[in-house]
Amino acid sequence: MLVVVVSASGALSPGPLFFATIEASMKTGRYTGFAVAAGHMVFELPLVIAIGLGIWNFVNDPVIGRAIGFFGAAALIAFGVIQLRSALRNMRRKSRDSGKAPQGKIKGISNPGLFAAFLTGLAFTALNPYFLMWWFTFGLPLILEALKYGALYGILLMFAFHIWLDYAWLGLTGYATAIGSKFLKEKYLNAISIALALIILLWGVWMLESAITAL
Repeated sequence: MLVVVVSASGALSPGPLFFATIEASMKTGRYTGFAVAAGHMVFELPLVIAIGLGIWNFVNDPVIGRAIGFFGAAALIAFGVIQLRSALRNMRRKSRDSGKAPQGKIKGISNPGLFAAFLTGLAFTALNPYFLMWWFTFGLPLILEALKYGALYGILLMFAFHIWLDYAWLGLTGYATAIGSKFLKEKYLNAISIALALIILLWGVWMLESAITAL
């Protein structure tokens, strides 16, 4: 119960990974969220084990923390710009073409596939300094408590009770987005895509400002 309650504070908080999952699900389909969660897990599990074994203490180094902040901000800004340009280009194309796009997809944007969604989950996790901060603050007591049950065994047991929330939340988000997008007209899909791109872009700008302020 402790792991589930504490984990919910991170897993259910809207962040860049959440908005990226929505954006990708409109193009890739109903199982996108599970692929994103898998990418998230591939980075998170080794991180948790490394923290538990005490070999990731260097992340607390201010220089390392600022470097992660700058790289993470740059990744978010780049992703937001790419998505925004793609959505705007599609809207301009739509204004010249009165034909209807296939339901559930945005015309002119190729389906990136589940592997791309997996990479999205991996990148948005690895380059998110606030994700690392969460594990070194809220998550650290969970790791310390898990170590009481045995080093690797305790950590894996704790992680099992943690990671299912990510799969459930991102999987449900992706599934609901993909199903709902089938009933929306293309202009609304484009509007949602632009809004999500702006959120991610502004998030990256805010993260960059925070990293610069910390200098």
